[in-house]
Amino acid sequence: MRFSEKLVCTILLVVVTFFALGGSALLYGDFQDRLSSLADQEQNRHDMLCYTLENEILTLHRQGEAVTESGLRDFCADLLDPAEGGPAQLAALYRTDGDAGQGAVYSCLPAAWEKTALPGSDQRMILRSGDSLWRVYCTDLLDDWTLVSAYDLSEAFDARSRSLQRFLLLEAAVVIGAAAAAAIFSRRLIRPLAVLNQASRRIAAGDYALRTDVRTDDEIGQLSQSFDRMAAAVQDKVAALELSVQQREDFMGAFTHELKTPMTGILGYADLLRSMRPDPAEQREAARAIYHEAHRLESLSGKLLQLLHLDEEELTLEPVSLDKAVNQAVKAARPALEQNGHARVEAISTGLWVQGDTDLLCDLVLNLITNAAKAGPGGTITVSAQQVGKAVLLRVRDHGCGIPADQLARVTEPFYMVDKSRARKQGGSGLGLALCSRIAQAHGGTLTIDSAPGKGTAVTVTLQAVPAPEEGGAL
Repeated sequence: MRFSEKLVCTILLVVVTFFALGGSALLYGDFQDRLSSLADQEQNRHDMLCYTLENEILTLHRQGEAVTESGLRDFCADLLDPAEGGPAQLAALYRTDGDAGQGAVYSCLPAAWEKTALPGSDQRMILRSGDSLWRVYCTDLLDDWTLVSAYDLSEAFDARSRSLQRFLLLEAAVVIGAAAAAAIFSRRLIRPLAVLNQASRRIAAGDYALRTDVRTDDEIGQLSQSFDRMAAAVQDKVAALELSVQQREDFMGAFTHELKTPMTGILGYADLLRSMRPDPAEQREAARAIYHEAHRLESLSGKLLQLLHLDEEELTLEPVSLDKAVNQAVKAARPALEQNGHARVEAISTGLWVQGDTDLLCDLVLNLITNAAKAGPGGTITVSAQQVGKAVLLRVRDHGCGIPADQLARVTEPFYMVDKSRARKQGGSGLGLALCSRIAQAHGGTLTIDSAPGKGTAVTVTLQAVPAPEEGGAL
């Protein structure tokens, strides 16, 4: 059963139940009030009959006349006969030791009541005669006379039956109206749910940009907003996964290419040495080329292993002297500086300490200096740092060729090179800035690049500042 049908059935069940209970209580209350009102009227009429008969008996006593059965019979016939317009519909007069069906002075009661126990004095009861119901009253009079009177209740019960029929018709109309209103209401109510259902199917089919945009001030509107936020999160996650897959494919393609290029050179020169007898100068040239390409492979594998190590293991960070890490990096960069036009490094001492790993910070600065030396052969490379609040900004600046603005966002991707031919000629692999970015992330920081063609490049790494250890503490 669909939710809308369940909702309609539930509404109808509630409406029918409460309407039936309320209507039944109302009908029962009205019927009881009517019976109570009729009882008061009947009691008054019965009392009036009793008073009239007793008054007749007393009148006969005052006049000295005997109270005879024949006299009372005639009096009752004139007083109680409905044809004469008497107040009672049925009545009987008999002595206290007599019986309503036997020896009654006067009786117009139904024959079926002859064997029925009538109520006692000053009591009343309801008896049936055919299809009619009667309320019977009994009262003892003077001189051991007893008066029984009965009043028809059929009209009250018929009125109740007519009211019940009208109520049932009204309830049927209410049920039909409630069903129509509930159907319209449920359709409008579940329309946003239908939108959410359709949207979920389309998103499951791959339409991740779809949004529901249901604008209501209720829980369904909140559900729609949550659904849209979930869809946006799914879209972002799918985009991230697609980007990750694309990056992996690009990584594998670039890695394969970077391996193939030096291997081709190594195999070519090795084959030259194996199959031919070159002169000593050609042998030295071939050996130099093999050494250069093998060195590229060694550098490539080392940086690649370092990247994998950073992705797989968590670092244990401790206070590190930034000046110490920078000085170690400058010393390690001397071969690269000499190879690239004897570039000069100007390292400004700051006395700052950061939370980090000494070896990784040294590698970070070394890669930045090496990249800067390749970008501006023979120029000056400045390494500086400053504390801003709880952060230390480590900056390496060169005055080289710079990086185009449209390529700044990609220079930290593995194997991405702005000028591939120049980078390979200088022994680059496109992993330096990617490794620097991962080292910065491992330290809880960021790496930003500010560059312009012909004006040089400034790479800024944000690190966490810590107080310098006290004298005698661990360095």
